[in-house]
Amino acid sequence: MKKLHVLFLFIMMIAVTVTSCDDEPLEGVFSVTGDGSDPDAIDPDSEECQTAFDVLAVTQATFSGATASNYAQACEAYSIALQATIAVCGDSSGELQSMLTSLGDCSTADPCLQARVATNVALAAFSNASSDNEEQLCVAYSNALSAQIAACGDADGNIQLTIDSLNCGGDCAAAQEATLVAQEEFNAVDTEDEDALIAACQIYTAALEEEIAACGDEDGSLTAILEDLGDCSSPARDGFVQGTVGGEFINFNTTNVSINGSLLSVVSTDMDRGDTFKFDIVLEQTGDNVMQNTILTVGGVVHTPSIEATTPFVNNITANDGTTIVGTFSGAFTNSDDEEVLTVDGVINIVY
Repeated sequence: MKKLHVLFLFIMMIAVTVTSCDDEPLEGVFSVTGDGSDPDAIDPDSEECQTAFDVLAVTQATFSGATASNYAQACEAYSIALQATIAVCGDSSGELQSMLTSLGDCSTADPCLQARVATNVALAAFSNASSDNEEQLCVAYSNALSAQIAACGDADGNIQLTIDSLNCGGDCAAAQEATLVAQEEFNAVDTEDEDALIAACQIYTAALEEEIAACGDEDGSLTAILEDLGDCSSPARDGFVQGTVGGEFINFNTTNVSINGSLLSVVSTDMDRGDTFKFDIVLEQTGDNVMQNTILTVGGVVHTPSIEATTPFVNNITANDGTTIVGTFSGAFTNSDDEEVLTVDGVINIVY
């Protein structure tokens, strides 16, 4: 403590000298060793040097958090501490002198420089972290880097790369971050794009499972989300026309209805597969087998209804009021090669 007190007195002596000389640079030779010995005989491992760096750390931290009202004072104190440290410890790398030069005359606040200094302070603390405070200091360092990007930019992306390389919370924090990203991507997917939605669901599910494994799920909230997601195989939404075609479920999730007099022409499309289901119907006509000119195109192959098949094509329309078409269909379709495709559980629920 005595050494620290002596050095503070030395720094204040320099401050008086600087202010009394109208901010002119220091000139001459100063003996700072206490015994009048040659100041050029610098010992970076001396107690005086360690004390100088302790004082420097205090002024550095104060400068990094200075506001507009106390910037000049904090900057000048930091500048004086840098000069004292150079005098006592030397500066073979030139880093201290470079920072001293960057401070300038302390007349104008430099948020970018403050952010850089704050990052150095946070890095020094993180580099000396213990197992008890490592995560906390890692987060502080990451936040300081983010603040530096905000204040200075990150043209080459190196600061962001440093942030990305940090693993402040271990496996649990990394898993939580991965889940957050997967959740955002899942929520952003077009609900009519079934393939994209299913893929995003599967990624989200895997991320949730990883988070549960790494962090646990004490309140069961993550497990509840998993249960809601299910097996990710459900269609993105109930299509306007749905049905099982040739043993495969198809969700025709977009529909266009054009009107020509009293005749409605309907084209429903599975946007992911490109398959279509087309039919005409007279407005307000309901009942059995009232659909006309029905065409099913699957995999680029055109199929038409077969009424002569073992399971003939049938349809039943229960609503057709000018705003909705509701009904069911099932049965066989055939292509130009007389190959049969069976439809099962066809449902029509069109609102236009």
